[in-house]
Amino acid sequence: MRRLRRFYLKIMLPKLTEQQNRFVMEYASNGNNATEAYRVAYDCSNTKAENIHSAASKLLKNAKVAPWIELMRKNAQEIAVDELNYSIRECFNELDDVRQRAKKDKGNYSQELKAIELKGKLAGHFVDKHQVATGSLVDVLDNLK
Repeated sequence: MRRLRRFYLKIMLPKLTEQQNRFVMEYASNGNNATEAYRVAYDCSNTKAENIHSAASKLLKNAKVAPWIELMRKNAQEIAVDELNYSIRECFNELDDVRQRAKKDKGNYSQELKAIELKGKLAGHFVDKHQVATGSLVDVLDNLK
């Protein structure tokens, strides 16, 4: 399916010049800073900052460049969604796998466990809750409800 989609996209997307391609790649990798991407892709040594910004803005709207920018955004969004959909089950399975290997060969898996923990925290599976209760027992119990 993915191979078919890539083939379809290659047919449908317009061909870019080398500089346009460099602009799109830089734009996607630098956090969507069009002005900086333009500076990387084009010679701006004798160009005012306002003109660079204007040219970058126009290039984003260019009929050939815009579909590539949109594709990059969609791909980035798809990757982010995949990472955020890291399930509790996947996290549990990874932790269980490390536990079994550590038990078997008595190795040190602290870095791997930390990576799983951070990935789980990012997905919201590990939440550090620190709650300090003050006041009367009745107030504390009301807060627990």
